[in-house]
Amino acid sequence: MKLLKRTWANISLDNLAHNYTVLRQQAGCRFLGVVKADAYGHGAVPVSHHLQELGAEFLAVSNLEEAVQLRRGGVKLPVLILGYTPPRYAQDMAEMDIRQEVHSLDYARQLEDRLAGGNHRLFIHLKLDTGMARLGFPCRQEGNVLEQLLAVMDLPHLHTEGMFTHFPVADSLEPDDERFTRAQYALFRQYAGELEARGRRPEICHCCNSGATILYPEFAMDMVRPGIATYGISPAPELDGRLDLRPVMTLYSTISQIQSYPAGVPVSYGRTYVTPEPRTIAVVSIGYADGLNRRLHPRFLLHDTLVPVVGRICMDLCMVDITAVPQAKVGDRIAVMGGGAPGACRMAEELDTIAYEILCGINKRIPRIYLDGKRQTEILQYIV
Repeated sequence: MKLLKRTWANISLDNLAHNYTVLRQQAGCRFLGVVKADAYGHGAVPVSHHLQELGAEFLAVSNLEEAVQLRRGGVKLPVLILGYTPPRYAQDMAEMDIRQEVHSLDYARQLEDRLAGGNHRLFIHLKLDTGMARLGFPCRQEGNVLEQLLAVMDLPHLHTEGMFTHFPVADSLEPDDERFTRAQYALFRQYAGELEARGRRPEICHCCNSGATILYPEFAMDMVRPGIATYGISPAPELDGRLDLRPVMTLYSTISQIQSYPAGVPVSYGRTYVTPEPRTIAVVSIGYADGLNRRLHPRFLLHDTLVPVVGRICMDLCMVDITAVPQAKVGDRIAVMGGGAPGACRMAEELDTIAYEILCGINKRIPRIYLDGKRQTEILQYIV
């Protein structure tokens, strides 16, 4: 079955390449492409192949399932799992050349026990908690963290390739947040220095997410791992324009029906909207099951005119007032996100959330079309 253009997302490989180049030049070191959450909704396998072609040295995912997806998709780059993986899968990770974060000595020993007696070594990256209060060796607390790190590095079936930390407020311009981020970096460098003094510093130390890559490129160390910025979105509104980032995804749908109504006609569930005067209403083939949040009141772009969604967004459809576009017809393309319509950041602002959630929420029944310029290179269809 050929692509059914009901609703679809265009993925600009040109913009992906542009963002990669801008971020790589900003950091001046190795680049880890973060492709967790299906590459923030952009399609993990195609994006990973393209980042590999561009020259990225590493990829990162959230869990083992996502790593296996990349390997089954033919991706050869080193893949780092940023989240927890049950120790019973240590052998599988080693066989597939997948890296695992290690956040405690106890967890490392559990991985070691699963590999004991075999010939495989599992590559790991030590995760230091310097201020996120999430996974990681608790570096801000009293204790013998350095000795624990050294003990992990002595385990014969684990190879400590890297060490990293994560910044929770590196995208903030608030003075207190800046001090907090700099203190995190100093603490991370302290541990890297102490390991180096013992002759045990890992080959790859990395701490820069999108915010830090933009604001603190001097923190890059051996590798950066920008996530949302790779897809053309600033990690916080106040960072817009700091780098020339270009959104990679645009979302489109089509008109299914056009109907003219007199004044006083309720539209959609709950009758929350009633036509104030004669209006022309189009039914558009996208709804909350596609990722268009029901609480939004968006404007779409139709024939160079922004037109408002009216009434409640339905599961599979929504209604748009196209009175201002009399030339519109059934089957016309309508830009839902980007492409002249408000982008993911504007949607996020309306919902009091972040653009990450908007992009990750684009449903898998929406095909992704990959474009090199205007040339279609690939179509990712999850269902058909």
